[in-house]
Amino acid sequence: MTDCRVRVRSKVKPCFRGVLRLATAAALLYAGVAGMAQAAFAQVSAAPASAGGASASEKHPKFEVISIRRHTAESGPVQTGPTPDGFRSIGLPMFGIFQSAYALPNEPGLLRGDQIEGDPGWLTGELYDVVAKVDQADLADWQKPAMRQTLLRAMLQAMLAERCKVVVHYGSKEAPVYDLVIAKGGPKFKQAETVDTAELRRKHPEGGMMRGSGTMAAQGPNRTQFYAISMAILANTILPSVADRPVVDKTGLTGYYDLALPSSALHRPPPPPPVASQPLDAPSPPREDESIFTALPEALGLRLEPAKGQVETLVIDHVERPSEN
Repeated sequence: MTDCRVRVRSKVKPCFRGVLRLATAAALLYAGVAGMAQAAFAQVSAAPASAGGASASEKHPKFEVISIRRHTAESGPVQTGPTPDGFRSIGLPMFGIFQSAYALPNEPGLLRGDQIEGDPGWLTGELYDVVAKVDQADLADWQKPAMRQTLLRAMLQAMLAERCKVVVHYGSKEAPVYDLVIAKGGPKFKQAETVDTAELRRKHPEGGMMRGSGTMAAQGPNRTQFYAISMAILANTILPSVADRPVVDKTGLTGYYDLALPSSALHRPPPPPPVASQPLDAPSPPREDESIFTALPEALGLRLEPAKGQVETLVIDHVERPSEN
């Protein structure tokens, strides 16, 4: 049997090559999904495949059947994500597969596009249809929400190794970030009434648990309420997708809280047009939908402060166009 593990370098050496076509990739990737913030409500926090390899006794899940073809008009509308028995990505670049397959060691959910370095132009510029089916032996685990994300990442990595001959390693670079800090006047939210998951479900049946955490989110037309949320979850999971940069928690608040944000502030804004080079700690260009920057001080007594810092990245050392079938 062919070993389809993704080959990952164990020694990290920063070597960042080229500028990502982030706007194109983001527009294509998120055309078929809800928003990044909304997707976070259902995501699973799971570690990626080990960078140091695995022993021969460990199981390496892989898709049983994989079809990869160039996208045509007859392929149907854009869509992406897991299915009850597999995975589909229709009319999207392979770049999106990388975002789903590789989460950084300390981050849940999708890998941000600007955290991927060294991609060739075709990775974001060519559209593909990917349809994969899970092996019958893995189907029971696949259908468990708590295990699906872990399996999906492992299977996508195996697919990329086999069909695209992928070699990657993790690195870091200095990049723009936002520091989440306490605004003048102090926090405007309270300690969580309870952190007990069962009690949260009883008290707020309209809400849903953010998998991988004990936080509940209840999304309404005007505001989204979070119960038992930490500043780490707010900074690492909720805010980067709408602020369009990594966010570092500098509040010093270590508890769990009940708080609410306007639902309109949690929608990911469209990619900005290209702009001239700016300092790393310069704020992002203004956008019509960039209400998170006013919502945080007004609703929570917090603010985002432009800064620069070390951002973890995935560096693509080698990738080939997928072998089609």
